[in-house]
Parts: sequence; structure tokens; C-alpha cells
Amino acid sequence: MKSEKRWRVGGLTVLWGEQSGQLEIATTWKETLVLSPALGWLRPVLNGQAVAWDCRGITRRGAVAQAAFEAAGVTDARLYLRARPDYLELQSEFTVVGPCELNRLEVAPPDTGLNLYDVVNFRNRHFTPRTWPELNLGGDGCTTDTYSGDWQFAPHPTLFVFRKDDLHLFFGALDLPRAFGMYLDVRQYRVRHWYLDYGPAGYGQSLRAGERFQSPRFGLFLDRARTVYETLGRYTRLLARAGLVPAPRRKRRHAWHTQPLYCTWIDQTYAAKAAVPAELNLQEPAVQTATATLTEAFVRAALAVMEREKLPFRTILLDEGWEVARGQWEPHPQRFPNFRGLVDEIHARGMKVIVWWNWAELADDMPVAADHLIARGKRNRHGRRMRDYSHPRTQQEYLAPLFRTLFSSAPGCYDLDGVKTDFQADKVHADMPVHDPRWRGEENYMYHLYKLFYRLMRRFKPDACHLGCAGHPWLAQFIDVNRTYDVASSDVREHAERARMLAATAPLCPVAFDFHGFEENSARYFQVARRLGAAVEIGNLRWVRRNMFASPRPAGPTYYRLLRRELNPNPPGPEPRTKSQHRPF
Repeated sequence: MKSEKRWRVGGLTVLWGEQSGQLEIATTWKETLVLSPALGWLRPVLNGQAVAWDCRGITRRGAVAQAAFEAAGVTDARLYLRARPDYLELQSEFTVVGPCELNRLEVAPPDTGLNLYDVVNFRNRHFTPRTWPELNLGGDGCTTDTYSGDWQFAPHPTLFVFRKDDLHLFFGALDLPRAFGMYLDVRQYRVRHWYLDYGPAGYGQSLRAGERFQSPRFGLFLDRARTVYETLGRYTRLLARAGLVPAPRRKRRHAWHTQPLYCTWIDQTYAAKAAVPAELNLQEPAVQTATATLTEAFVRAALAVMEREKLPFRTILLDEGWEVARGQWEPHPQRFPNFRGLVDEIHARGMKVIVWWNWAELADDMPVAADHLIARGKRNRHGRRMRDYSHPRTQQEYLAPLFRTLFSSAPGCYDLDGVKTDFQADKVHADMPVHDPRWRGEENYMYHLYKLFYRLMRRFKPDACHLGCAGHPWLAQFIDVNRTYDVASSDVREHAERARMLAATAPLCPVAFDFHGFEENSARYFQVARRLGAAVEIGNLRWVRRNMFASPRPAGPTYYRLLRRELNPNPPGPEPRTKSQHRPF
């Protein structure tokens, strides 16, 4: 075992302890980073009980080392460590003796020591430019997870970055897990639990007698003197280089996707005097007042401003309110009595039309066939029903006809040019099993869903745009522009840091700064977006608001001059002097 006890790979030294039963991961200069009391990484919890691995030996052949285990209820259990050119790959597999359910996959054994200082987990927050909270490993430590219960960008990739001085120890999935988040609980630098969640008792992943389970592959590598975003970029390049996700440069981009866009939303909220909370799960009451303001007359008033002020918008996005209700994606008959006529009118101006769409939300009184629903209509933790897009009947009887109506130019259809997806987070739950088990898991379900609706949309409109909000390498191929999501303050750094996060986690997917609803810092908003190469989305044309303490008021010449200057790639000569209706910025 001399050659097997010490193994250098990807800037790390791995020490197998067949006698001691330990696994140590250190730097090449012998600085311990991880010290595990047992070799039982990626160990299953079956029927609510952790399987007790009994290591029967370690072997190594070339670039692959493996530990063989015996355990009650499973046979031929193995943990593989594979040396790749610049990272270490971990994977486990086992065969179950009888029918059972997988509830968890323990990433590292309890009491594993982490000789690092903190962990980075991208839990987006409002009112701060940081895209992750402070998660210390020492003292009281921290608990964190990658499930999208924070109601922000969704789904989150299964990955953590552990930090110590200028060192980054990266750990992330190389395959899409069919799980519901990765969970970590650390106290005094020791792991209390670290696992993938496959569902509680009664809702775990079913395994048949004799079925062989292979865990997702995980990559482990060390970075030094890099930013967290650079470390993330290394991970996503690794995925593309290995062919695990499509090479992002191969995706065809359409110029209009990143040209100036006006979305009706902020004007809707200003017109309704609606105070919309920053957190998505708290927004619904205020949203209902804002949706009622969106009408054909409202849209035409915005178009008139664009024409009068010579604002070079390429796209208009009709936000929530164009539809009858969430889940009933038809134009509201009172607010949009001639929806196709309005779309044709906008197209005649040389503009594109995108609409707000939420695949996950269903209004309570929405009639839906029971076999189109997850668990035949079981309510989720938020009291909502969910359509089961994994069911062939939902795909064929609902989604395909809907997307033909939305995007086809045929009579009776709307001839739209794209969708903005929203409210994605905290929708896919283990206790609401879907029809097709191949769709199981939060990230995996959304991957299959994005792939399905994106291809349907592009079938009818080849240059259609999906305006998304997911920093995820597997979903990047189905997103045309990633937006920085709702920034509730005037702090432009929030947009900038979210843009960097999205650029790292969804490589080469263009990023757009979402709305800046205030006059203060408006010029800086455009400057930073331009410096980062990001597009911009303007949410207000008719009203402006000086700062968070001010009330909205009609927009005036100063604001329009700013928009003309920042949005027009080829501005005309000097603007005529006009007396401003309000003080300059």
C-alpha cells in the first residue's frame, strides 16, 4: 500500500489510511484541509438508516483508486477516487439487496474536520452587494443548503467553495443530482451533517431489489489567489471541456436579445402606488394591485413616450397582468380585448414582444385536469398546486398547444417573441413526486422542463428569447439572457455582483441589469452595466422616483435625456436645451 497511501492530484495530496480508516486531503505542501475519520464518503441512508460501511480494502490502478465496503442490505459497495488532469473526482456505487428508498447520500462522514475558515454558498440576498452570506466554520459554525428555499435565483447548483486565506477548496457536482439540495451543518470546524437530500421517509428515491445505484460524480480541486467567481469559472469550464454541458460558444445568439428593452413592471407598480416587498414569497398582495394597471391603453401610452422622446427600445416586455390569471395564459379579456392586434401594432414599429410567464404558479380557482397535476393536485408547502410537466399528457395536451398559441403567427395565435420566467424558486418538492422518475430532483426537473419549453418555443419562433434568472451551468443553454433579478435599493453594486455570479455559473450567457427604479445612481447604473458588458432593462418610462423615501412622479426631460444618451448606440448631435421639470441628478 505504499504507493496508495499518498496520492497527488489537482494541487492536492490525498492520504488513504487503510489501517487508521482515515481520509486526509491536504495541500501539496502538507497543509491539512480535510481530515475524515472514515472512508465512507458518499454513503447512502436507506429507509431512514445510515448504511454502516465496513471497509474491506483499498486498491489503486493507474489513475483510479477504490475502496470496497461491506454493509447490511447492500452488496458490492465502492467509493472511487479518479485522478483527472486538474481535479479529483469522487463517486460511489452499490447494489441494494431488497426494495428500499434512498433518503440521503452522506457526502462526508460526521465529525469530518474542515481546516478551513468559511464556506461560500450563493444564497442571493437583497440590500447588500454580496451574493453569499457569511458562513463561518468555527465556533457556532453554520448551517446552509443549496435548495432554492430563499426564493431567489433557482435552481442553485450543487456546489460549495471552502476558503482559507487565499485558498479555495471547491466541491461540486459533475452530474445533475436527482436530489433536493445539498445540506451542510458545521460546528467548531467539524461536520455534523453534509448530505444530498433525496426525500424524507415515504418520499425518497425508490430502488428496486438488485438495482445498482451510482451517485453523482463530484469534483474537488484547489485554487489559490483567485476570486470566488474565477474559481466558479474554472468549474464551469471544466464541465464544458469534459462534455458534461454543451460548449457555450456553440449557441447561436440573436442581436435583439440584448438590445434596449422596456418592461412595464415598475411603471405598473408606480401607477398602482403598490409597495412591492423585495422577497418574492411576500409579494402577492401588492402584485395583485399592480397587475390591474396593465392594459392596452397603458402599453400604448408607453409606446407614445418612446416615439415622442425618440427612445431606441427594441423590445417591450408585458409583465404580469397581461394574462387572465397565473396558469391561465390567455390575454385578459377586459384589459387586452385585441391582444393580437396590439402585438401586430408593436411589430409594425419594428419591435419585439415578450410576455411574463410562470410555469409553476396556478391560481387557486384554476380548473386543471387531475392527471396534469403533480400528485393529482396535492398542495405544496405554500398551498399551491403544480402542473406535472413530466407527464406526457401535460406536454401534449397543455404545453404544446399553449406554446403554439403564444408563438405561432397563424390566425388565432399571438405571434409573441419570447417569455420572461419568474417565481422559479421553492417549487419542486420531494414530497410531491412527479409522474416520470427521470425528472426527479429540483435541478434535474428544471433542466428537463427548460429543455422542453425552450425547444417548443423555438420550434414556432426560431429567434425567440427566454429571459431567465438562473445561474446554473446545465440551464445556460436554454437561457438567452440572464437578468440580475429584483434589486430593491439603488445600490448598483447589487447588480454588478449578481452579474458576476451569473457570468460564472452560466458561462457566456449574456447578463442584463434588471430594473433600477430610482433617479439616484441612474448614471452609475448605466456606467457599470457598460463596463461589465451587460444589457439593461428599463422598467419605468412614464414615472420616476428620486429615492426610496420619495413618491413617484411623472418623468421629465432630464430622465429622457439620460435614456437617450445611454440607450442610443449612435447618439445624434447635441441635445436641445430644455428646462427640466425637476432638479438634475
